[in-house]
Amino acid sequence: MRIVLCKGQVLGPISGADETLVTYAVQLQKAGHSVSVLLMYRAAKNDPYAQRLFDTGVPVSWIASKFAHRSLGTARKLGRKLLETFPSSRQIIRNGAQRVVTGMAGRNYEQCLDHLKQQNADLMHIITPDPSAMVMIRAGYDAGVPVIYQELGLPYHPPDFASYYREFTSVLPLCSEVAALSPKLVEYCRETLPISTRISVLPIMSEEITNGNSAPQQTNGHVKFGFAARLEELKGPKILMEAFAATRDHVPGVRLKLAGEGSERKEIAAMARSLGFADHYDYNGIYNRPEERTSFMHDLDVFVMPSFTEGTPNSIVEAMANGKPIIASAVGGIPDMIDHNSGILVPPGDPRALAKAMIVLTKDPELRRQMGEAALGRYRMLFSPGAVMPLMLETYARVAGGARPREPVEVSLSSHPWSSFH
Repeated sequence: MRIVLCKGQVLGPISGADETLVTYAVQLQKAGHSVSVLLMYRAAKNDPYAQRLFDTGVPVSWIASKFAHRSLGTARKLGRKLLETFPSSRQIIRNGAQRVVTGMAGRNYEQCLDHLKQQNADLMHIITPDPSAMVMIRAGYDAGVPVIYQELGLPYHPPDFASYYREFTSVLPLCSEVAALSPKLVEYCRETLPISTRISVLPIMSEEITNGNSAPQQTNGHVKFGFAARLEELKGPKILMEAFAATRDHVPGVRLKLAGEGSERKEIAAMARSLGFADHYDYNGIYNRPEERTSFMHDLDVFVMPSFTEGTPNSIVEAMANGKPIIASAVGGIPDMIDHNSGILVPPGDPRALAKAMIVLTKDPELRRQMGEAALGRYRMLFSPGAVMPLMLETYARVAGGARPREPVEVSLSSHPWSSFH
């Protein structure tokens, strides 16, 4: 079976969608399956996600010219500058930007159609609801290639991007199947997406290098909380800073480690100083390689994700793979990921509830150990390559249907706990 994983562009250094695309491609390649990646626009020089694909030997192609890539980059920089200068006109600017990038993507339809015909693909797997994906779906449909679209978050979220979804949903009837990341997200898609296409579960997965086999850290009385995500409002880093300050007031021997980048990075550093715990706060920047991610996660005692909206975050899976207990907001698909044995769920935007959970785990090392073991068990059951790969291949075989794949693939019936949610 010839599988083409598709996305408009890889957007390192921090992108959950890119991480998912790369992990799928690398794991399929390692397992001996025929997989390639098709991008609408070229990757930036030294992009960490593209480099991981090149290093693993996954074939990567792109449709648009270098000029189109540069034009898109210029348009994005201009859009960001306008948003910073005229924040009250955010929606007007976004609507204008959407028209521009939609027009740019549409000009690549014929090249995309020709490329897919030459590839003789049995299946297209497309992620991210953007104008490039719309063009790829239309081209795949017209080329006679079965298409699966995977929603990696909550449709129509964040609210600023709802207009993108309203346009994107017009191509969903051309897809053979839509996949969501967890059972709760399947239900959300079914309720909000105006389609009758089959909707199934296809989880994210963590690479083998983060499979949690390392020995637990010794805390020496200093419990380390960690956060790894974009440092943006919807990820809740400011809520975490408030909660950590309250935790430290009750239990002085704690530390906070952050990894990521974003518009709130300087504000967060200022909060650490103003709240009086700058000497208990470590900013680790961005990790680009799986080994760096493993090192960061291995050094933690508890992983915290206080988001306001989510799908099933890669960073939570990575922490679970390293046997860390989780404290996270009860939003999106997170309640499917974490049960009461493996972590603590809190309401989004509630620093007091978050601090309470952090204090509980700070004071109880045995509970941390038990939850860490349970988190690792759920990782192996839900998000490890051994759990996800059979479900993925089963999904691919179903979507490819009667197309008679040119390269047969052995498919065993998946025993994944979420395999029946469609």
